[in-house]
This record gives sequence, C-alpha cells and structure tokens, in this order.
Amino acid sequence: MTRCTRLAIYLTGSALSMPPAAAIDNFASGGEQALHRGVYEVALEADQAPEDPWLSAECDVTFTRPDGSAVPVRAFFDGGAIFRARAYCDQVGAWRWQSSSKVPGLGEKSGAFEVVESELPGKLRIHATDPWQFAYDNGEWFLHIGDTGYRYLAASEPKWREYIDQAAEMGATKVRTWFCEGRSDVAALLTGGRSGLALDYWQEMERRLRYALERHPHVIFQLIPYGEDIGEVRRYGGGDAPARLIASHAQSRFSAFPNVTWCASNDLIIVTDGRAGHRDVHVSVIDAICADMHAREPWATLITNHQARFTGYRFVHAEWSDIITLEDQDQVAGELMLEYRAKSAGPVVMDEDRYEHHREPAHKRYFFRRLMWASLLSGAHATYGGLRTYEPYDGDLRGVQGYFDACAAGKLAKGAHDFRAIHRFFEDTRLTLVGMTPDDAFVGGEPMRRKCIRDDRAVIVYLANPSGTEPGTDAEGSDWPTVDLALPPGIWRARWFDPGTGEWSDGPVVESDVDLAAPGPGDWVLLLVSVGPQN
Repeated sequence: MTRCTRLAIYLTGSALSMPPAAAIDNFASGGEQALHRGVYEVALEADQAPEDPWLSAECDVTFTRPDGSAVPVRAFFDGGAIFRARAYCDQVGAWRWQSSSKVPGLGEKSGAFEVVESELPGKLRIHATDPWQFAYDNGEWFLHIGDTGYRYLAASEPKWREYIDQAAEMGATKVRTWFCEGRSDVAALLTGGRSGLALDYWQEMERRLRYALERHPHVIFQLIPYGEDIGEVRRYGGGDAPARLIASHAQSRFSAFPNVTWCASNDLIIVTDGRAGHRDVHVSVIDAICADMHAREPWATLITNHQARFTGYRFVHAEWSDIITLEDQDQVAGELMLEYRAKSAGPVVMDEDRYEHHREPAHKRYFFRRLMWASLLSGAHATYGGLRTYEPYDGDLRGVQGYFDACAAGKLAKGAHDFRAIHRFFEDTRLTLVGMTPDDAFVGGEPMRRKCIRDDRAVIVYLANPSGTEPGTDAEGSDWPTVDLALPPGIWRARWFDPGTGEWSDGPVVESDVDLAAPGPGDWVLLLVSVGPQN
C-alpha cells in the first residue's frame, strides 16, 4: 500500500473505512504463513497448569529468520496452561522456531512458517538518513501527527472503537495511551493480592491494539505501562517482583506488534536528590526501568520516558533513549524543540502542550494548527490534546470518544480539523522533511510569526500571522502577512497553501531577493521550489 493510498483510506470521511483485505491477517496465530511486517504467534500448552506461572515457569522461544539470525523471546503465560511467544516478521522468507523450558510440555517444540510480502508499513524507526525524523520499517517517512488517548486501553471505556476510528480519520498517526484504569494507578494490571497479573485486563488491552492493527496499521501507539503511578514506579526501584513483572510481561506480549513504541512513565518529576514528593521519582529508577526494557527488547521497539511539564528531558544521552519527549506550554515558535534538537541527534517530540480542555487556548483551532506547523518546521513533532482522556468516560468531556462525534456535540472546537490538510500538503507536493534544516533566520528571525525549514531544492515557510503576542489568546491576524526572502541563485516557483482549508493558490516565479505577500489575511504556508538555474 503506498502512503497516498493509505491516507486516502481514512481521508474519505468514513470512520469505518477498511484497509485491503490482506491487512486483516496482520496478526497470525499459528498457521503456515504470516505477513511481512506483521505478527506471528506460537501458542504452547504445558502438560498441566503451572503452580506459579509468573516467576517460576519460564519458557523461551527462539525465532530464526531467513538470513539465519536468531531472536530469543520470552513466552508469556496467558491463562490455563497456555504460553505464547510472538515474532515481528521483519524479513520475507522461511522462518523457524524452537522452544526451551523446564516446564513439562513446553520445551523441545519446533515449527516453521513462511513470511510473505505485504504492504504493511511496519514498526516506527529512526529515519535512516535523518536522525531527527521518523520512518516506518518499510522506509516511508513518518509524518508525526500525535493525539492523546490516554484511556484507550482502559477496560471500562465504552467509546474506544469510535475514538480510534475517528482519530485515524482526522489524521492522527500516533496515539499516546497508558495501561492505567485509574489516572494514577495501574492496580488493574495485577490481581488483588499482587500474586500475579489480571489477565482479563491484559487481554482486553490486546484486543484493542489488534483492532487498531487490523484497521489502521499506520497508527502507532505509544504505550505507557506505568502511567502516572508513582507508587508502582518506586516499587520497581525497590526490587518488587510484581512491579517488574508489568514491564517484562508487556514486552513479551506487545513488543512484536508493529504499531507500538514504549514510554515508561508519564508526567513524573525526575529528581537527583532524596526528595520524595507525591510525583517525585529518582532518576536512577526511571533509568533502571528503561535500561531493563532496552536490554530485553527483542524487536528494537523505540523507548522513551515522559516527565513533568517545564522540566525538559533528563535522558538525552541515555543508551536506551530513542526519542526526546517534552512537555511544555505555548511552544508555537518551537524554541524548546530547537534547543533539544541541538543537544542530540534524535527525534524531538512535544507530546504535551495545551489541550482543548486543559490549559485551553482561547482560539483552539488556530492554536493547534499553529503548534503542529511550528513543530514540523522546527524539525520536530507535536501531539494534540482534546478531551480529558485521562479521566473515565462520563458522557460529557471525559474519557476517550470519537473526535468528530465530540465536535458535532459541541464538546470540542475542531482543534484537530486542520491536521488532514497537513497530510494533503505533503501528499500534493510529494515532499518530506527528511534532510531539511530549520532556518527561522532565513525569514527574518521572528519565529513567533514565521517558521522556516529548507534545503537546496525547497523552502517551506509557515506565516503564523498571530493577532498579538500571547499564544494562549492569539487568533489569526486580520492583515495580509508578508515575508522577505534572499533566495539562493536560481529560479523558484512560489505557491501558497491555506492550512485551514487545504487549498492552493499559485504564486509568482521569482529569483534572488523577493518580498512576497500572502493571498489574504490569516495564517498561510508558502512553498518555494527550485525549478532551474538563474537566467
């Protein structure tokens, strides 16, 4: 499936549009075949149910790829006498597997299967030629349009299907979601006596990830196992076995899924001293959780951690850290993203800024459009926040719900309506941001008003044209924005893109120094493409 075809599937206006039939088999349990960049599962049954299936009944399965490389994975207990092991099918051809265990009935089993070509995009990776950008495993550039769906996996949420179908329809390609049933606790993951895992809850989470994998395989979920549960995180640091079981079981169960990445915890305050406030966790504990996950990770699933607003990112140079994850406010000029981009060669994501219903801006649609364009042109990535998805569904503003349903009911002010236009811009131009360099100085050095990214063949300028100087209250300006450019020698064709409607307007063919005015008031995107040498 080409990127254009995939986008057309969910930009048609039907929240239930289905991908081609082959995508339904994205998850293969047993059988002779699996899809390239899909999942293959081996199910094994012990002779009898183990007495302690969590800590004493170990089973490993080694998958051997067509190129001869071997990937050992830990099988996980899934009830009764059943253990499951999963492979991310990253090579086409003949695969083999072999089990080993001291549990009667689980060891010395083997099998084979064939991985066949598919159009699945696969796992999220760091782009091969630009470390600040993402790509799918099939090599396609990943246009990061994040959304916050914290309780998508919570078993009590009734509108989870509507949420993910409509998130995909509005253009989201990444969803943040945690394992919590309650905002600050993951107690639902464990049995009441902490003697093991509550498998019905884990199986429901899996059902929802598989639903999305079948229908929206291009959407990547950032899984947050510990959420904001400071107690469970601290117990991990103290060596508590059930606390550590959460992360290890999560990886055994979900790491082979192509549509997941890892974020250990959310919105905690990272400290380096002995403080122990209600959100404080020592840096060494998060470092230990993520280092353990990194050491166990069989399929190179990306790992990050999210910390409290205005505290930056503590783990820029940690060996396990793949993504710089930030939470701040009013980053519509991209200053913090540019600061962290300069600190390390790795993707920078502004995963929390304002929400439509938390620290809400006065002009929501403009704010989130501006945030997304400013982030992209800073060579970074951003995430939208709408309803209070960190609280249980109440039929009003809380819980995960369908985005378009919420807009129609007046719960949201269409803050994400313009994200589809961002997709359209890159589809129409056939451009990506790979290899492009943020350069706000090129357009006057006023990033609150103009953002720029460019290379030797194209220049993209977002003219935010705010009505004032405070992002939280700014609306689109009523004047017609302008930009002065000193272009490299050559002939450049200018085009104007309306980021609110997705419509194009032709501009002039220009050379060298030029002063361009937008076709009307409001905010605009200017595209300049080199079409030949200077006359």
